[in-house]
Amino acid sequence: MAMHGSKTTIVLILMVLWILAGSLLSADSSFARVEQKMQSSQFSETDKAQMMGILEQAEQQSIPTEVLVLRLEEGLAKRIPPHSLYNALMLELQAYNETRKLVLDHLGHQEGTRLLSDSTIWSRTATLYRQGVPEVDLAALLDMFNHQESQEKWDNYRYGGGLLIALRHWGLDNGPSFSVIEALSRSPIPGEDYRVVVDLFTKGFANRISPDDMVRRIVQSAPRSRSISMLERLVR
Repeated sequence: MAMHGSKTTIVLILMVLWILAGSLLSADSSFARVEQKMQSSQFSETDKAQMMGILEQAEQQSIPTEVLVLRLEEGLAKRIPPHSLYNALMLELQAYNETRKLVLDHLGHQEGTRLLSDSTIWSRTATLYRQGVPEVDLAALLDMFNHQESQEKWDNYRYGGGLLIALRHWGLDNGPSFSVIEALSRSPIPGEDYRVVVDLFTKGFANRISPDDMVRRIVQSAPRSRSISMLERLVR
């Protein structure tokens, strides 16, 4: 039995090492791709070194590099001046560092690490921070979804953050937007369906339902809606 347990441990260690190696190879591959693209740009050697330095700094700090690589590639394609691109990447890096601190301070190490382990969820949090959502509001958003019993609560949080941005773009103020998201967080509606909520405001406006009235209807109906289609029926 002891030998069997030892073999199991070795297998688990090898699997972890394999996953880590794959992650490092992926990062090395994307870094090499960016370096190759910069060779054909007008960047000076100093500029190139600064850009790669940001990516290496992110990797050393265990920050997801894929978003930074994408931003750098977009900047190269759009011929953004080196200093502007450098500043944008530094702001992105800062957003990741600040939101990591916020998440760990607010949720604690165990739950915070669970959230940060999913790069798409961490990236959404960083995007919200970068777009000017105050830390107190980010903390409130984390609280809303941390209270969910669903195993998908942090995926729902990611969609909730996306909805917050969408509702702001639609024209809702911060307070009503948060009221809508809080109501959704208290419902069993899956996060992937939250995007339909923007359509409710658009259709409601076409039917002479004011945004304030639609907010009130959603706040009242979402917690007792088992699905997005049920919510659609209740707010008509």
